[in-house]
Amino acid sequence: MPKGHTGQTCAEAIKASFAPGEVVSSAELFRRVKKLGSWNDETVWQHQMSLIVNLPPARRHWVNSRPFLFLRPDGRYEIYDDHKHPKVAD
Repeated sequence: MPKGHTGQTCAEAIKASFAPGEVVSSAELFRRVKKLGSWNDETVWQHQMSLIVNLPPARRHWVNSRPFLFLRPDGRYEIYDDHKHPKVAD
């Protein structure tokens, strides 16, 4: 799997794209991640989906993924915080 400009994975680049407490749109997150590596567009979009904790079909499709993104009702993302966000049920 291709690595980012500093050797990180796509998932690591996604996590690194957030400042603490920040909320971003999927388009903005995509733009930020593309700056960090040469992953193709589909790879970035697939990773964004695979890393969502509150998207049960993603949990079933990407069983080896370690999700950390919370998808808000307005369609924006933030880093999941189990003290702040609702518990995720299958």
